[in-house]
Amino acid sequence: MTHRPLDIAVVGVGGYYPGSTDMAGLWETLRTGADRVVEIPEDRWDWRTHYDERRGLDQKSYGKWGAFLDDVAGFDAPFFDVLPSDAEIMDPQERLFLEVVWSLLEETGYLGTASHEKSTGVFVGLMYETYGRIAATGWNTGQLTSADSTAWRLANMVSYQCDFQGPSYAVGSACSSSLTAVHLACQSIRNGECRMAVAGGANLILHPAHLAGLASRSMLSPEGRCRTFDAGANGFVPGEGVGAVLLKSLADAEADNDEIWGVIKASFVNSAGRRSGFTVPNPTAQADLITEAMRRAGVTPQSIGYIEAHGTGTKLGDPLETAGLSAALTSRAGGTENGAAGRLRCAVGSVKANIGHLEGAAGIAGLTKLLLQLRHRQIAPCVHLDKVNPMIDNQSGRFYFPTELTEWTSEPGTPRRGGVSSFGSGGAGAHVIVEEYPDERRPGADADGKEDVFLLSARTLPQLRVIAEQTAELLARADAPGLRALTYMAALRRKEMPVRLAVLARNTEEVLAGLRSFLHGDDVPRVVHGTAVPHQADGGDPQPVVAQTRDYPELAHLARLWTQGSVVDWSPLWPGPRPFPVTLPRYPFAKKRYWLPLAQNPEPVPSPSVPVTSGAAAPDRAPAGEPAPSRLAIERELRSLATRFLLIPESEIDVDMDLVTLGFDSISLVQLVGDLLDTYEIDLDEAVDAVLAGHLSLAGLADHVERAMATGPVPATTPARGDR
Repeated sequence: MTHRPLDIAVVGVGGYYPGSTDMAGLWETLRTGADRVVEIPEDRWDWRTHYDERRGLDQKSYGKWGAFLDDVAGFDAPFFDVLPSDAEIMDPQERLFLEVVWSLLEETGYLGTASHEKSTGVFVGLMYETYGRIAATGWNTGQLTSADSTAWRLANMVSYQCDFQGPSYAVGSACSSSLTAVHLACQSIRNGECRMAVAGGANLILHPAHLAGLASRSMLSPEGRCRTFDAGANGFVPGEGVGAVLLKSLADAEADNDEIWGVIKASFVNSAGRRSGFTVPNPTAQADLITEAMRRAGVTPQSIGYIEAHGTGTKLGDPLETAGLSAALTSRAGGTENGAAGRLRCAVGSVKANIGHLEGAAGIAGLTKLLLQLRHRQIAPCVHLDKVNPMIDNQSGRFYFPTELTEWTSEPGTPRRGGVSSFGSGGAGAHVIVEEYPDERRPGADADGKEDVFLLSARTLPQLRVIAEQTAELLARADAPGLRALTYMAALRRKEMPVRLAVLARNTEEVLAGLRSFLHGDDVPRVVHGTAVPHQADGGDPQPVVAQTRDYPELAHLARLWTQGSVVDWSPLWPGPRPFPVTLPRYPFAKKRYWLPLAQNPEPVPSPSVPVTSGAAAPDRAPAGEPAPSRLAIERELRSLATRFLLIPESEIDVDMDLVTLGFDSISLVQLVGDLLDTYEIDLDEAVDAVLAGHLSLAGLADHVERAMATGPVPATTPARGDR
């Protein structure tokens, strides 16, 4: 097989889709032909209020179905150092995309200090900013600064959290948004703008206006089924999903021993131009799109064995799309027809029949399906296909629509190869050509009888126990990873967190025994656990301890140091070629519900940084000539101010805990100090400097307040709160 310098490797795939939170679950949905469409769940809204089976009614929807994700309000805000008050106003699409990307990087081993790639771009496609519109309903009651659903935040938040310094932007081209994001990510790698890229999309259905808008354009299926390519096709059902892929040049992926899901040979984007109607497909433009993608890929139409179609399941749209496919895949450059005789037939399918139309995330869902089919060398069945739409012209016999799980075969010497189409309302289209990667690389020798150390860490002890239990389940399986690959992934390619566990072992059986001892609470010599000291965990020790040998005494010593927070360079333990990556259990986020305060309380809620001006009692303040408040009163006031940011009971706030660890960021810290200025009318310049320069607790901040109270009130020249 010949690879080209422009080939892009897909080195990781992740996402949340209806009925699944990982790729194994999504493949189960696809291979079994499951339909994940349901009636609108009660925790979203009461569909009965807005439903009417009659079409054309204003402000109503004749559709009451969708394919939904579970717990879109859940988020582990402390894990990402996000204030609870900020988490409430973060668009759930932003929160979920951040989670998906984090898990994707974790599974591929790109969160470790040794493997982190700063030159990584982030490209995300989406259509809706519904959360911000929900928040805007509070404008008339005075809530002017609530949820921010701007699309750019999805990309920029990932770049910020992961310390990526490549291109970072959102893409909006309607239903082709996420596949266009993939195209742009590939182009960015090829142009040298970044060495690695995350590309994906997000789509959530958060308000009855979502369905009412689609119903007003007669796009919805009145029976709650997406019958793509079927004679009974009558519209689609919207679906939710958040997905992403991790991309690198094929040459870099091979050099780095990455797992390779597939190879993107080429992609192309275009627009349908002017036609009979704004939303009417243009099969000629669609054919041109696919033809140009194949030309750039350097592949022949006959070599394409599968097309993941846009396939929204409409009586007109499906035949027009297949007409474009036929024009692109059944004619030679000279115009003669390539009949099916003696040639590979091309299967056509659409994931929308399983999980609904994911709109802005439809393209990444389709690409993910194609990659799963390449991985399993099988083609999933078309769901709800009883009789092919008679308007679909397939006289050449080039195409078929599988109705059961089918083995994917290819011509000898030709890799399995497929294409993904995504078309946006208005005509913006994208097509990606992907082929399998026959991996001829061989992993090196594994366990050699010498000592090794297996490391796990988490933010909290309960989460560490969950990871340890899940890892023990993995190692108890017959297909458990080998020791050297396991310890390499854990030590060098995962993020280090404060609560730590180290197991010394000479084989995976000893790792398993050590994990079980930890879970049972047994104290055994080969298992060490502890909590890193904050300043050490943050890299306060400038000189890492370097692991020199795999002798038990040295590894045991280093394990103890590491669990206490010392920085240890484990890389010398793997002097040879990098082991192939293995997939360890993903981090178990401790999610809590975060949602717009507006939805819980329609009354105006003052911002934490704005003084309360209603009839409520103002904070205690020492008038001139009266004794200053006691230390306990100051700490009590600080707890009261802090809880407005952290959204937790005052009793749960540890005044001795570092403010950053407690959950504050630089902006909220300055706001907190500003609230203190307003409360006590004292000069806190020293406190502002201390807050911004290093780690400070509420108790430490109380010290500054006490000292400032002793010097008297703020001079009259101090700017007013609104001028700061």
